[in-house]
Amino acid sequence: MTPESLFRSANRILLITHIAPDGDAIGGLLGLGKALRAAGKQVTLSCSDPAPLRFAYLPGCADIVRQVTGPFDLIASLDCSDLRRVGPIYRADEWRDVPLLNIDHHVTNTRFGAHNWVAPEYVATSEMALDLCDRLGLPLDADIATCLLYGIIGDTLGLRTDNVTPALMSKVMRLMQAGASLAGIMDQLFGRRPFNLLRAWERTLATMRLEEGVVWAFLTRQARQEIGWSITDLPGLSNFLLSAEEANLSAVLVEKDDGQVEVSMRARPPHDVSGVALALGGGGHPQAAGCTIDGPLNVAVEQVVASLKKSPSQQTYNLAD
Repeated sequence: MTPESLFRSANRILLITHIAPDGDAIGGLLGLGKALRAAGKQVTLSCSDPAPLRFAYLPGCADIVRQVTGPFDLIASLDCSDLRRVGPIYRADEWRDVPLLNIDHHVTNTRFGAHNWVAPEYVATSEMALDLCDRLGLPLDADIATCLLYGIIGDTLGLRTDNVTPALMSKVMRLMQAGASLAGIMDQLFGRRPFNLLRAWERTLATMRLEEGVVWAFLTRQARQEIGWSITDLPGLSNFLLSAEEANLSAVLVEKDDGQVEVSMRARPPHDVSGVALALGGGGHPQAAGCTIDGPLNVAVEQVVASLKKSPSQQTYNLAD
């Protein structure tokens, strides 16, 4: 069945996005959810992790819940490259008879759903959500457009990635015409950061190293606690590290409270970090990927840096089976 036929035949729908959600995850979740609700569907918006405060800009962000109860006719995961990224909110045993639709654009997606719409040619899951709205004949309003444009802008680093095409720009124009503010979204994504995040950047940048075209930095659990930065997300820092002229690859590693390590990696084309992330149990795109690995932190740093130094240029993955 096609994604649109699954949504047409369902009335009680659970949408789930991934743990440690980013702008595309939250934007796509809210945009698609609002469009389906406007069409009369009963839609629950969910994420196993709390939505970071920076997403409060998006209309409806407070509707996202961390605990859900059925029954549901359809469950759709958004922007999740594998089932672990869906998180504990998805109860496989309880919902084994409910169709699971996997909607994602990551090249490393494992096709874990009963139904899979995995399309790496899209720049963002929010772009896929826009096309799905078109296929379903769902109209856009300013709130829906704002959420979807936020996700697209976030995953393209402000329309600066090499997969931005004239066709995508026409979609951006449509969303702006529907009421989304490009200037406002750009400011929220790239022009505003909590002061404690800047302090976390400061502590992380103090550990920065560059070797063989790989630049990396890390943040310890103790440093996070001293700063008062409770989460392991340092949005924008891995991209900032990659701005070093001598670097082709970057990594930011953050020690979690349980001793595991969150890893965010970036690459300049034609270099590829998706293979490294996949080998370490994560996933993502050739130029942006991540994973969570076991500590201790110093061992994790050595493992990631060594893997990046050995990583080849652009790879292609076929995970259909």
